[in-house]
Amino acid sequence: MAISRVKTWIAGEVLTASDLNAEFNNLLNNALALISPLTADLNFNGNKATNLRFETQSATQSAAAEGVVYWQSTEDNLHISTGSAQARVPALVGIQQGRLIGITNPSGVAGATVYSHIELGANLTLTGTSLAASGGGSGNPIQSAVFN
Repeated sequence: MAISRVKTWIAGEVLTASDLNAEFNNLLNNALALISPLTADLNFNGNKATNLRFETQSATQSAAAEGVVYWQSTEDNLHISTGSAQARVPALVGIQQGRLIGITNPSGVAGATVYSHIELGANLTLTGTSLAASGGGSGNPIQSAVFN
């Protein structure tokens, strides 16, 4: 909705208090209509947009214009459209020292990424970029430590 004039003035017309009040009340009562919906880019000039909330969707939306962002509530993560796929940004809550994050895409569908936590402990250690397993089980020691 856009704000429009309350009255169109003609030459020689007298401005009354009620006409002036009506014009100001139009602005005061419809202030959001001055900027919503935006008809051009909004430049914050380096300032913060505070208390901003993302739109929430309960189902994954089809890829839209590049840069469209929303919160996918059933997956609890942020989706960002690349224009051809939805990139998922996980909400990695509860990550604590001693946990390794695993990222997989078992379905092969673009953007259908699954994130998991792997507890490091007595039988599984991570040093730098090296993952090592020790202890019981047969076969691959890392597989034994993770899946046993």
